[in-house]
Amino acid sequence: MIGRGFLLGTVFGVPIRIDYSWLVIAVVLTVSLSLVFGQDYPYLGEVSRILLGTSGALLLFGSVLAHELSHAVVALRHGVGIRGITLFIFGGAAEMLDEPETARAELAIAIAGPAMSLALALVFGGLHYAGLGLVPSPLVDLADRLKWMNLLLVAFNLVPGFPLDGGRVLRAMLWGIWGKLAPATRAAAQVGSLFGALLVALGLISVFAYGNVLGGIWFVLIGLFLRNAAGISSQQLVVRRALEGVLARDVMTRDIVAVPPEMTLEDVVESVIYPKGVSELPVVAGGEFAGMLRLATLRAREKSSWRRLTAGDLMSRDAIDEAIPPDEEALKVLARLGSEDRMLAVVEGRKLVGVVTRRDLRRRLQIRLELSK
Repeated sequence: MIGRGFLLGTVFGVPIRIDYSWLVIAVVLTVSLSLVFGQDYPYLGEVSRILLGTSGALLLFGSVLAHELSHAVVALRHGVGIRGITLFIFGGAAEMLDEPETARAELAIAIAGPAMSLALALVFGGLHYAGLGLVPSPLVDLADRLKWMNLLLVAFNLVPGFPLDGGRVLRAMLWGIWGKLAPATRAAAQVGSLFGALLVALGLISVFAYGNVLGGIWFVLIGLFLRNAAGISSQQLVVRRALEGVLARDVMTRDIVAVPPEMTLEDVVESVIYPKGVSELPVVAGGEFAGMLRLATLRAREKSSWRRLTAGDLMSRDAIDEAIPPDEEALKVLARLGSEDRMLAVVEGRKLVGVVTRRDLRRRLQIRLELSK
């Protein structure tokens, strides 16, 4: 659903990432606000207009972040792990590692974001009215615009289509009524897909009937995004059901290709990587897992250095902290791997007993889905 980006930092232990697509909307919003303030207040200089536009964009960024952090904090309180928060072109997303255990927990998590946005709208609205006649008009205007932006965020997110917050509220209600998560998720996702199709239709009407090209394209993009997100949410449910009860020991590769830390990179390449066609290699010292040697790290070194450097010199010791026990749930392993094509070591004590990749999980998933037909 979301592309690549960079890590901004952590808040309450939750990693905050900025998707590159968010930079586009940040620039567009900054420029748009600067132009609006220039039209409404012609006496403002160029620097002042840019500062107001930048401030508005950053405060809206903070509002979206507060919205998603509210989801994350409530989720953590209900024992639901959070992989991180990503801000992207259509807003933000708090990625949960697990589904809530109860409909009540789902409802609490879902309404936390809109509740925060509503609270921020009230704060900005209060600042607007308190500042009338006391502070410069452009600043009062900025507070008013941020009030309406947060109210728009509340209204949009409360649309009852999964995976929007309103869709999660709908899912929680259906879950509570039916007592089952799967049909509730499917129903909420179908509503989300329908709402996405409606936005696409409105966008096309806006373009061809009213000539509003920019606004129409924006509606189409949001609609397509929601339809895609709803589909992905349904697929994730299928994956979760197929991997339920499966452990790392059930999917791991036991026939491990590993190298000792003293082995030179030249020997690793010639004796292991070329013949085996692998891009990651566990490094084992004295029978214990010592790290992971990755092709990308090796490729960054000059070939002339491969004769003197060893696997131990370039192995990633962070892989030790990332290692998982054999009884780790497959769903949590999948969440750890995310969309990355990498390998996790399965360690019992300090002994390497297997490795897990997305390919291993896909193979197990395919078998289960085939047998369940």
